[in-house]
Amino acid sequence: MSVVIQAHNISKRFFLGERNQRAFFEDVSVKVIRGLRQLARGRLAPEQNSSRDFWALKDISFQISQGQTLAIIGENGAGKSTLLKILSRITRPTTGTVKVYGRLASLLEVGTGFHPEFSGRDNIFLNGAMLGLSRKDVRKRFDRIVDFSGLAKFIDVPVKNYSTGMYMRLAFSVAAHLNPEIVILDEVLAVGDTVFQKKCFDRLEEIIEEGHAAILVSHGMAHVRSLCQICLWLKDGRIQMFGPTDEVASCYEKATTHEVVAHYEKQTAEQDGSAHPSAMAVLVQWSVQSKEASVTHSIIASQAEVTFRFEIELNPGTEISHGRLSFSLADAQGLILFTHQDGLGQIKGGKFWATLELPFLPLKPGEYIVSCTILEADHPVAFLRATPELTVLKNESFAQSGYHGLLNLPARLSVERVPHP
Repeated sequence: MSVVIQAHNISKRFFLGERNQRAFFEDVSVKVIRGLRQLARGRLAPEQNSSRDFWALKDISFQISQGQTLAIIGENGAGKSTLLKILSRITRPTTGTVKVYGRLASLLEVGTGFHPEFSGRDNIFLNGAMLGLSRKDVRKRFDRIVDFSGLAKFIDVPVKNYSTGMYMRLAFSVAAHLNPEIVILDEVLAVGDTVFQKKCFDRLEEIIEEGHAAILVSHGMAHVRSLCQICLWLKDGRIQMFGPTDEVASCYEKATTHEVVAHYEKQTAEQDGSAHPSAMAVLVQWSVQSKEASVTHSIIASQAEVTFRFEIELNPGTEISHGRLSFSLADAQGLILFTHQDGLGQIKGGKFWATLELPFLPLKPGEYIVSCTILEADHPVAFLRATPELTVLKNESFAQSGYHGLLNLPARLSVERVPHP
């Protein structure tokens, strides 16, 4: 497969703070002095960073081949949108080079590339011209674009009068139907309604099946896993991980899990008015047992019985008279999937085992947050997080094309004819 995008050591620097007159002369003086030193030494001196410089990207290198789909993931501010603007040639990198082979259509934000005073019809032809298509070529695709967008009644209205959703509908329709070799989408599909989002992802799958390359920025790991073969994880402007989507997405979700749990612990401490919500007790160790268990803290996705074991130690001198123990299971984003609460009765300081038995645990592969909360008279007195997190691995022997949704429920489908009367 031929390479369609090649990025080599891309870095992008921005200037922080208000550029007043003093700052301007400081920058000029620094550059003049640096230039004089270079002339004196007869060679280039290493560039010194100003305290007001911010590197949004640093040494980013990767390539995409024809027919591949790349997902770019990371927290807000990681540099994803900046990278897409460089790939789309909207902005230039401070250092490094980008080579793009083929016609590229990008949808980075609502209304990108549209003239607000022009009608929807005019903007379709304008975008086609920007992609190097003749009016005849755009005219052939015009009806499909309008039909997909659902804006036939408003196609001759200036786009400045469009709602945000209408803007996005037309923008995606144009980007997806003007036959680009490369499509770049930056988390814009979240703007549309549910029905149109489904149409967008169906169209994106068609583009991929046609052998075109695509780059998708999204916080939805389900879409990332289903659409993309390779994944780039950015953190603080640098590549944290690059490789097959399943591996990168799993590591990203695991890291996100740690952040979610840390936030939850902090929030619990603030609600309880205590700086250390788990000071009364500690979770010494935990394990999960199953016929399909892999190691101590992981299981294989199946419908086998699962048993959790928790060794908890209450501080010496601690006594709980009306205690209750709550078990909680959450996904990597912190969404609570299951809770179970039962009585502890009267319990004093020391160690004890807590066992939770489940007939099966129908989870898809991924990382999950396991935690216990000790309550006294319905008031939380200790929050215990299980570390490491629970890992659910793929069942390679399970004949299934993929895992969708939150759960992996056992089911049987049967079909029978309705008898004629």
